[in-house]
Amino acid sequence: MKLKQTNVMVMVLALISALVFLQSEAGNYCPTENINSIPGCWDALKLASGKDTRWLSRDCCRAVYSVNSNVCYLLLYPGKAYPIKMFKDICLNVN
Repeated sequence: MKLKQTNVMVMVLALISALVFLQSEAGNYCPTENINSIPGCWDALKLASGKDTRWLSRDCCRAVYSVNSNVCYLLLYPGKAYPIKMFKDICLNVN
């Protein structure tokens, strides 16, 4: 191999090694204390993520609105996080 090819290969190997061995930062997840305190709220939010809002209660929506940040994510399913803003928008239509 030529010197230029060798340098490129070393740089690619270093980049791949860094990406494999360095851990990524955790997501910005919402605090869920208030949501946990409402019975059935987690199940209602899971259903609401699939467009079924029948089970969302006013108390559950109050718990959703109690989360101060609009840029955090609710981890409803393993590996699936939804922005809290989505649930706040859904709760606008709940009686």
